[in-house]
Amino acid sequence: MNDNKRSNEGYKIIESHTIGKKEFVIGHNPNAPNPFVCWHCKNGIDFYWGFYCNTLQAAQNKLHERCNNAVHSKRDTRQVPPQIRDAHER
Repeated sequence: MNDNKRSNEGYKIIESHTIGKKEFVIGHNPNAPNPFVCWHCKNGIDFYWGFYCNTLQAAQNKLHERCNNAVHSKRDTRQVPPQIRDAHER
């Protein structure tokens, strides 16, 4: 899916990762009080459980945490994007 064209509540989706059937995304809105958010996403359009952040790094940390939790619940690291897997191993 092309993240450059997706948005939610004024936040442009700038990053996404899918683990099994779960998708996690980061949105950015430079005009918001908390300009970054990490959401769960269902069906590519239903964004929920937002974690709002002041920095991209904080949003990426939450994204990595959520991806790692999804991996541990699936017990299948073959579906983990390399950058997520590498961040977890540090």
